[in-house]
Amino acid sequence: MSASQILRLPDECSVRTIRSLHGEVSEAFAGTADLTLDCADVARADIALVQLVVSAVRTAAREAKHVRLANMSPTVEAAFQRAGVPPRGPDCPVS
Repeated sequence: MSASQILRLPDECSVRTIRSLHGEVSEAFAGTADLTLDCADVARADIALVQLVVSAVRTAAREAKHVRLANMSPTVEAAFQRAGVPPRGPDCPVS
């Protein structure tokens, strides 16, 4: 298991693409104890991304691992705000 890994998220993180994104996150998460989701390229995001991140953070906590977001685009921040989840809170650690 590697010490840390960065997964660059695609430009679309929505209900249309979340299934494949979930697989990518799960695969990356299985190989590291410290996963950073790089949001720099995300141009479209909805509640599906927020749910995935919150779930990943909670799973990481149960497994003594860490997940954080980096380079949050305004689109990603807006998706978290629409969902009522603070973009910089316990369910969404931002580095």
